[in-house]
Amino acid sequence: MSTAPQTSTLRLFAVDAGMLVATMLAFGGYLMPWFRRSERALWSFSGWEYASLSDGGGWTLLTFGWLLLAAGAALWARRSVVAAMTGMVAAIGTLVTALAVVAASFAMLGEQSSLDSVAERPFGAGLPIMAVGIGLLLATSCRAIVRCHLLQVAEDQHEPPRPSSA
Repeated sequence: MSTAPQTSTLRLFAVDAGMLVATMLAFGGYLMPWFRRSERALWSFSGWEYASLSDGGGWTLLTFGWLLLAAGAALWARRSVVAAMTGMVAAIGTLVTALAVVAASFAMLGEQSSLDSVAERPFGAGLPIMAVGIGLLLATSCRAIVRCHLLQVAEDQHEPPRPSSA
């Protein structure tokens, strides 16, 4: 009795395209302008502005590290629960550090007398795009963890029973 050849579960890469796209969206949103001090200001707050500072980006560069980790995890997340979970950790790390960078940017604006000054601030597309990217990264990481678990369960059910040694 012959069986059809089985595909190897040890592929070099098992890319989760959703995680990769989500990482690129978050990265793009982080680099794009978030907001400016005023309509006339030339300088806008963005991850690119922090990274390109003459002194270096300092701790703000941690966000790039988390995004790089997420992109690396996406390369194996379709088959590896460890990679999928790494993607989840990277998504949360990106969320926390990007939130800290944006909060620090708002703090640089100085004391505001009312919330109107924040509402009237000229905003760019960076924040919403980054939010969508990080949200998708969290969602696709969860999906990858579940997929890997279900794949493992399916493989365990299809394994022939081992002979018992009695």
